[in-house]
Amino acid sequence: MARTMDRLVERIEAGRGVREQLPSGASVYMEPGLPYLLVYRAPPDRDDPGTLRFVTTEASYLVASDGAEVDESLVRNLAEAGSRRYGAFLVLELWSAPAADSRRFTIYAPRGPAPETIEKLAEGLRALGDRYPPLELTIEEVEDRSPPGLQPLLSVEESWQTEVLTIGLELPPIYRDPQTGGVFPRFLNELRREISRILRQALYEFIRVQTTSKVTNYLALGTRTVPDRVWEIDRQLCDIERSFDLLLLTSPVNREAAWEQFRSAGYDRNPDFHYRLLPLDPDLTKRRLFDLQLEAIDDPSLADLFEDKRQELDTQLTMLRERGTPSFRYGSQRLYGTVDGRLRDIAQELLHTVPKPRRRVVDWVDAEAFRRFARAELSHYSRDGLDLTDRIQLRRDVSGLLVSEGVLLIGTDLRLDPNRVEPLLHHEVGTHVLTYVNGSVQPLEQLSHGLADYDEMQEGLAVLAEYLAGGLDRLRMRVLAARVLAAHSVEQGAEFVDTFRLLTKDHDYTPAGAWQITLRLHASGGFTRDLIYLRGLVNLIALLRKGEVEMDRLYIGKIAQKHIEVVEELRYRRVLRSPPLTPRLLESSEALERLETVKKGISLMDMICQEAA
Repeated sequence: MARTMDRLVERIEAGRGVREQLPSGASVYMEPGLPYLLVYRAPPDRDDPGTLRFVTTEASYLVASDGAEVDESLVRNLAEAGSRRYGAFLVLELWSAPAADSRRFTIYAPRGPAPETIEKLAEGLRALGDRYPPLELTIEEVEDRSPPGLQPLLSVEESWQTEVLTIGLELPPIYRDPQTGGVFPRFLNELRREISRILRQALYEFIRVQTTSKVTNYLALGTRTVPDRVWEIDRQLCDIERSFDLLLLTSPVNREAAWEQFRSAGYDRNPDFHYRLLPLDPDLTKRRLFDLQLEAIDDPSLADLFEDKRQELDTQLTMLRERGTPSFRYGSQRLYGTVDGRLRDIAQELLHTVPKPRRRVVDWVDAEAFRRFARAELSHYSRDGLDLTDRIQLRRDVSGLLVSEGVLLIGTDLRLDPNRVEPLLHHEVGTHVLTYVNGSVQPLEQLSHGLADYDEMQEGLAVLAEYLAGGLDRLRMRVLAARVLAAHSVEQGAEFVDTFRLLTKDHDYTPAGAWQITLRLHASGGFTRDLIYLRGLVNLIALLRKGEVEMDRLYIGKIAQKHIEVVEELRYRRVLRSPPLTPRLLESSEALERLETVKKGISLMDMICQEAA
């Protein structure tokens, strides 16, 4: 044991990490550069299910469970070595309260030293108590800060002599059934996330004030070493996602024939759509999905991402099983949300205020010409051995433009106004392809395919790119607004003909224009995804106005707004790396000027480019 102790002390004094299974059965894990140690010792007189996981979530801990013992001299030597290295060291021991005292947090602290650390910990626990009333907090200033029945890890004198702060934290076992002692697993995970954030903020306060450690943000205090099993689950989730393409499988393959049928019937009979055969059995795929052992992931941030992704894939598989039925739209609403009153008002105001664009004769850009433009755009991002120019396909079974698996799919019947070419290059290539490529270089494979609910942020970025390129014209803005109203129509149970008439009679759309919008919104029984374009733009503008995030940080992969903080955390923890590509738009002075107007506040009307006036 003496040799083991000497080796561990040497590693800490050198600023290196520690991972050791001790002969006593206890284990110690410490990431490099962290001047603290969380400790868990199993109570000698009772079962304590669940509590251990509050400690193993963190990046520096010593645990003794299942009869293992902790050598107090080991903790003392580790703490002293850390204090010599960083100028001070914190030992925070955590245990659960008896079931009889199940509504109270208790902090056991010294009187005087590091008051800012105690206050930060107390502040977080009080806020947590407000969320889960009637949780309470008590602070006891005592010399003995160890669990009942166990010896202190360091004496008061040893703590003073070595500049080691010891704190005890007793948790109310509200994550267990008071009758049976069984753990409530989902609530335990939820509480573990909250406690982890509170602990890290308090630990950072100690680091910032008391030590010489170079940690610059509490987000950096999560573990940097992710177990292989986590990456294996990530890979399996992405394998399941790759086994089907929701957009292709829910898009009709008989558009032209259905249009001719609809038109010949005087726009008065719902068209009959046909779809691709499913390449999988949704029920069997769900079995694979729920066989994944997400409960084994201790990292709360990654566990949240994986759980959200599994739920999203579950919803998508249900939608495929219900494709072509009235139930399909309920899955769509669960996946993309619904049109609230504010968004509907914005859409109606836009359609009322934005005049229809004047017809003008243009030389259309066809599919082959757009492929040449797209290839040139992709060549801009092909650098440092990264060749993207082959990420284009002409497809007869695709209408318009679509990016799938980082490949730009161009429908062979594509016809574009030349003024729309540049904005759409930034939309499709500079956003959708670029974020796929950026995500694909990360160890978290989901960043290339998309974290749960990424679509809205992705389409918001893509539409904003059209504005930054000076190409968000009247027609485009009206289409975004009309999609919202069509989605609301679908949510209200309207049939195809009803939504078509809404656009033609109430909003002056041509039959061909109304057909394109209605087709997309009624596909498969009600695919309301198109509402996210306008909502994504509105919410992205609001985000940028707050000034809390720079736009280039949003291109690390396919993420949602709710993921910004966790992605930043993973970057601080060096789990994620800086992306290789940034949008070409952000190299343009004109685009950057427009971006500044967005940050200062701009109306949707003012975003419509003047060239189309």
